[in-house]
Amino acid sequence: MQISQNGHCSLSSEVRTPVGFSARPALVGFLSCAFGIATAKISGAHSLIDVFLAVLVFIVCGVAGLLLNKRSRLWSYLLGICCTASLGFLLFGVQEYRFDNSTINHIATVYSGEAAIFGTVISNPETSPSSVSFFLETDSLNCNSFDFFTQGKISVTISNLEKGGASFLPKIGERIKLYGELEPIESAKNPYEISYSMNLKEKGIRARAYFRSPFDLYIIDSIQRLTVSQRVGLFFHDLFIRSKTIIAKSIDDSLTKGFVNAVVLGDKTGITPETLDDFQRAGLTHLLVVSGFNVSIVALLVYYLLRLIGLVYRRLRIALSMATVLFYCLVVGLEPSVVRALIVIEFIFIARLFERKPDIGNLTAAAALVTLLLHPYDLFDIGFQLSYGAVFSLVFLYPSFERLFIPEQIKEGKTFLLEFAHRSLQGFFGSLSVFLGLLPVFLYHFHRVSIVGLAVNILGIPLAAIITIFGFLLVPLSLISSWLASVYGEALLSMTKIIAGIAHFSGSFEWSVIQLPRPQTILIIFYLAAIFYIIKANARNSFLGRSLIVFSVVFVLSVIKIPFANSILKNNNNVSLLFFDVGQGDAMLLSAPNGKTYLIDFGGITKNYSAIAERTMLPLFKAEGIGEISGGFITHMHMDHYGGAVSMIQNIQCRTIYTSGERTQGYAAYRLDSISQALHIPIIRVHQGDEITVEKDLHIYTLNPETMTEEVAVPLSSEGMNHHSLALKVVYKNSSALLLGDIEAGDEERLIKRYGDFLRCDIVKVAHHGSHTSSSEEFVKTAKPKYAVISVGKHNSFGHPAPSIVKRWIRSGASILRTDKEGAILFQSDGSSFRKVEWR
Repeated sequence: MQISQNGHCSLSSEVRTPVGFSARPALVGFLSCAFGIATAKISGAHSLIDVFLAVLVFIVCGVAGLLLNKRSRLWSYLLGICCTASLGFLLFGVQEYRFDNSTINHIATVYSGEAAIFGTVISNPETSPSSVSFFLETDSLNCNSFDFFTQGKISVTISNLEKGGASFLPKIGERIKLYGELEPIESAKNPYEISYSMNLKEKGIRARAYFRSPFDLYIIDSIQRLTVSQRVGLFFHDLFIRSKTIIAKSIDDSLTKGFVNAVVLGDKTGITPETLDDFQRAGLTHLLVVSGFNVSIVALLVYYLLRLIGLVYRRLRIALSMATVLFYCLVVGLEPSVVRALIVIEFIFIARLFERKPDIGNLTAAAALVTLLLHPYDLFDIGFQLSYGAVFSLVFLYPSFERLFIPEQIKEGKTFLLEFAHRSLQGFFGSLSVFLGLLPVFLYHFHRVSIVGLAVNILGIPLAAIITIFGFLLVPLSLISSWLASVYGEALLSMTKIIAGIAHFSGSFEWSVIQLPRPQTILIIFYLAAIFYIIKANARNSFLGRSLIVFSVVFVLSVIKIPFANSILKNNNNVSLLFFDVGQGDAMLLSAPNGKTYLIDFGGITKNYSAIAERTMLPLFKAEGIGEISGGFITHMHMDHYGGAVSMIQNIQCRTIYTSGERTQGYAAYRLDSISQALHIPIIRVHQGDEITVEKDLHIYTLNPETMTEEVAVPLSSEGMNHHSLALKVVYKNSSALLLGDIEAGDEERLIKRYGDFLRCDIVKVAHHGSHTSSSEEFVKTAKPKYAVISVGKHNSFGHPAPSIVKRWIRSGASILRTDKEGAILFQSDGSSFRKVEWR
């Protein structure tokens, strides 16, 4: 954004003239600091030694750089880069050290489980359709009859809000007591699972606490004792709530209301999952959050309005615009994208205040550098990457596109058609620049690319800008005239319907989105280098020539089969067997060298009736580029084994479902039948003696049930289901694994009589989550595995696994592996035996 001497504003003029790295010192500082932070994360820096070494390098490089400044500019420059990189390394290492050595983290790690927690609420409770969360500053805890008097921030979540409504929620500043489960903050427990540990660590959160009922929370002191910063935060939070209320009163249509709340206030709770999916497929998701785009629109709007009402003093207009933008950002919340926009826009205003011409690239880099120095964890935040990546794409890529592909006669044209053509080309190449720049971010985090987004954004962005302007003005106008606010509401309704229709139509085609696996880091680096190599061409012929060179290199790499994507499953044509951590439930993935995949059970559902598979299993399928399940086994119709089936087959194509024929009553079972029929997925009943040949030397044998179960509905709580559970044996050459579902001791006895030594294996999925009703002494001795895997939920109410059963498997010589302690567990076999493989 540029504000000229005569008061005119422009959003694009600052990105037209290429500027090198030497003229942008903030950019060099940002890149070197980011490199230091990334190096610290990859190397796992968190000890005092790491911190000490980083301090030493920082001091040595800093002093040497100052001493060499006059003698050698180059060496001084390089030492400055090293100094900034070591500073980034230091900041990240300090944060990790403080987290690892915090008292509350040690308590949560050692005494995790039921606890009585006393403390003061330090954040406003945030509600969602499924839960409520807030932050608590503890002053004492009681864990396992031990009292700890310590201060530390923890995140508190309740998932059963419907039992007590929102009336029980505490207010910021109140002292409370709650009974819940205290847990440490852990990284992702399944491959590619989204983890919020970085976000919590950055906010100073040292542990988590979950409680199930409003009756487990007591307000000890209702007097709100607030700090100055909390009072300020509460003031702006109240303004946020009031603004939402005003928008709700002025707009009746739920779609429009949700969209306006999203683009003006950054609140997406009113956006339905269907609408959100439409915007994702159309590549318009960025319009549903408050980002630099929205903040820039507000800045321009305020500046023009002040000029329109006759405020002739330019510096006063700039000062009032700066204050308004800051006020707006505080109301919507200081998310990374908002902070970036706020810093950049305020820097631009300050530059214009002193009649200096700002450089957007350098200012954006300065904003990014300041953000990382204050919050080093932000480097790994998706919002941070998208926000700064979009601006850097415009700064570095767009000028070259404009120089190479927009003719001078169109740029200088004075007619309406030439001006329209110029603006259209600017919009297209601007959208193309952002698309190319953010492509690695989308592939790495979301594993898919919107093909139509490039064209749709040309229409969507101007509409979103108008909606932002109308929505922003709606709040003050409603205080002046309710009639005028309703007129604005009707205008917003029409525009929202248009943009929602565009998103729905463009995202409705199967080819509108391409699903791709997560790329390797080296590929991302190669891609970025190739883009800059191509885009820095001097002429169109050179541009085409460089493009041909890059595509030729890519083709050669493809021919010699250089892997472009990371994969934890595909490894030298080995068979992979992955045990997901789905809490108290079962879910296993068998991956064959020929690309076929089989799921054995699908995990359960949460207390809010959402499938656990959506956050634990689906990310792996998307990141690995697996679009099809060759077969899905439902061992039996208990919810912790089949609850996620509907979600999985809705998102991933499934060829066949295998069951014992057992049926059950309930809505989940009815949905599974309905969706299977709608998608034409055959359901095949299997029993003892059936065999599925996956490929040569890889077979799945059915060991239980003994006979075909009659296809009749039985009560959901029927104990007989466990006896009819599928028990499978996976055999790959000389390696094998027993997957026993929830069979019990009587079934194991029958298997011993029928199969004997055939039950010998490398891996056993311990039956019934380690319950004392299974894993008989004789069966354990017969199977004699190297590994006994127990799929179980942490602190489950059943007491699984039974200590006696764990000891029994240990005595047999098996290594015990538990999903509640280790997370997902991966095995691979080359045919000789299965071996445990680290996937983290």
